[in-house]
Amino acid sequence: MALTECANGHLYDSAQYASCPYCNGGVNRVEFASPDSGIGKTVGASSAVNSAANVGEIGATVAPAGYNAQAKASAPEEEDIGKTVAVMKKDTGIEPVVGWIVCIQGAEKGKDYKILGKNNTIGRGEGNDIVIKNDSTISRQSHARIAYDVKHNTFHLIPGEGTNGLYLNDEPVYVPTPIAAFDLIEMGESKFLFIPFCGDKFNWQNGLQ
Repeated sequence: MALTECANGHLYDSAQYASCPYCNGGVNRVEFASPDSGIGKTVGASSAVNSAANVGEIGATVAPAGYNAQAKASAPEEEDIGKTVAVMKKDTGIEPVVGWIVCIQGAEKGKDYKILGKNNTIGRGEGNDIVIKNDSTISRQSHARIAYDVKHNTFHLIPGEGTNGLYLNDEPVYVPTPIAAFDLIEMGESKFLFIPFCGDKFNWQNGLQ
């Protein structure tokens, strides 16, 4: 090794470099890590970029020390901790279908929507249980709700935050109102028929009657 001192006082190996690599930006010196770790080792700038590019690690997120990916995968999602669970889901492990509404007039005519065994929100936004995307006259969040009462095996239509009204069989709905098979529900510019699956002949608690 032939050590040479440049005009700025840097020592470098003149047998390896034609001029001072520190002054020319050819070396990136990071000196805060321990020598044994290899982290913070002085590396040629071009070598560092090429090495990272070859393994696809530029901008990669690195797991912290002691991170257990398997344990994380098996742990409950943060959003599920403390979340209220529907009675039927608690009993069966799923939220079974208890009925449907079918669009017979409006932007989504011909489409059906599942009603689950809980209090179902209806709206245009993705956060609702029943999403009716294409009718802009239906409120984005909770225009209305359809609730299934597990204990009494009944359904109710409940007004939500809809600004364009809610009608059942052409009558306005201002309070929770019982609904039955083939009742007509109107929201915005869309109309829906209510089709129950659970009723006198079947429910998920007792099966076929």
